[in-house]
Amino acid sequence: MNEEGPRTGVWIIGARGAVATTTMVGARAAARRLLPLRGVTTEGPRGEGLSMPAASALVFGGWEVRAGSLLDAATELAESARIFDPRLLDRLALDLQEIDRNIVNGETRGSPPPCVTVEDAETPAEVVQRLGGDLRAFRRRHSLERVVVVNLATTEPVFTTPEDHLTLAGLEESLRSGGSAVFRPSTLYAYAAMREGAAFINFAASPAALAPAIRELAEREGVPFAGTDGKTGETLVKSALASLFRERDLQVLAWHGDNVLGNSDGAALNAPEVKAAKVETKDGVVRGVLGYSPETSVEITYVPSLGDWKTAWDLIHFQGFLGVRMTMQFTWQGCDSVLAAPLVIDLVRLADLALRRGESGPMTQAACFFKAPVGTQEQELGRQYAMLDSYLRRCRIAALAGGKRASM
Repeated sequence: MNEEGPRTGVWIIGARGAVATTTMVGARAAARRLLPLRGVTTEGPRGEGLSMPAASALVFGGWEVRAGSLLDAATELAESARIFDPRLLDRLALDLQEIDRNIVNGETRGSPPPCVTVEDAETPAEVVQRLGGDLRAFRRRHSLERVVVVNLATTEPVFTTPEDHLTLAGLEESLRSGGSAVFRPSTLYAYAAMREGAAFINFAASPAALAPAIRELAEREGVPFAGTDGKTGETLVKSALASLFRERDLQVLAWHGDNVLGNSDGAALNAPEVKAAKVETKDGVVRGVLGYSPETSVEITYVPSLGDWKTAWDLIHFQGFLGVRMTMQFTWQGCDSVLAAPLVIDLVRLADLALRRGESGPMTQAACFFKAPVGTQEQELGRQYAMLDSYLRRCRIAALAGGKRASM
């Protein structure tokens, strides 16, 4: 890892949420050599020879709509979910307070919300201008060459792409004219980020962030993007197991999953329209890997007492030799934020690498990190990791060739 090179800005949407807080605590603990970056795949051989930013080279900031401090958020996780040892937070208190200075109000409700009139609300164009100013100030304050914006905000309701979001010209006309156009917060965040030359990672299950117009913007501005919906727990296991059934020619007849979780994400997913958006990405993986459509269902239940912990139970009904029908069951119990945080660091490093290489458009090499990867239909986990390894191999060869030319 590159300990001494230029620093990389990491600007998080939902900067005091559980995943964001866990990511920042983990990165600062690693930077101070208090704990290793376990679960970060680029920390091992995959990251060798690529000058990826070390944990100490990541500068954090972001947008948040909730009150409180980052230390308060971390303390709550330590007490309610027992993720952190309180003694670790004591040693990182000054670091977290320093990051808090880079967290600003990311309110976008003046966009405006449907069926609501707000006299003094900002227009969408004014919201974008303010958000862009936040990013420019962050970049200047810390003399950052590159910034990666990561969407860790709560999942938005199901999104049907409006006509003005299909092309960049249509989107920008709606931004200029104001009128009755309605913009999801994630669309405005992504637009502002890309206009400022930042890479964009849509870790949330909010497809509005990468509407067709936004993807067109990325190509125009020459920036990379990746998404959608981080693959951290049950769906990660599903994508691996579905490959097993396909390779052994065992016909999956039905696949049912039950998920119970607490925390703020669980509370948000308790709303039917938000739950539907999440189920859409979780449920598509099995069909994508198998190549056909068995009967599938996904249930998500909010259990507040579980906090940041999640339990998933899956039942797979399949048919084998002589038509004999059998079942397989598995239970996955894990801490949502602890599973997600290392992926965020991996994705920041990969986006930073793409920026350094002058790449733009969808980061298909990052498909292994998402339930609904953008730019590729590949859902089989082994093939997704092969795509990542092939990309990193090409980067390594290019870096080596560039080094040799520089020494001539």
